[in-house]
Amino acid sequence: MYARLSTYEGGYPEDYDAGLDTLRAEVLPGIQALPGYRGSMSLVERSTGRSMSITFWADEEALSATRQTVEKIRERAAATSGSRILDVTEYEVGYTDLP
Repeated sequence: MYARLSTYEGGYPEDYDAGLDTLRAEVLPGIQALPGYRGSMSLVERSTGRSMSITFWADEEALSATRQTVEKIRERAAATSGSRILDVTEYEVGYTDLP
């Protein structure tokens, strides 16, 4: 399995819950429909507005094949929330311990 970690800064910490609702309703369905999608999570530090999103992909091929599509989705999501993308890094997953 492979993962893409995106780090964001800015946005509106007090409106984070509304942003998550928009993410679930408008952004996530597009990502979930991509071949090789295996899951995702969002991490936030509300006091600073910094956040990270992690998407998981079946294999390196799926990670690579989704790169351009997800880049457009990420940029749109950041613009909607008023945040900026600080970094995007791709990893091979060493292990997971999620239900």
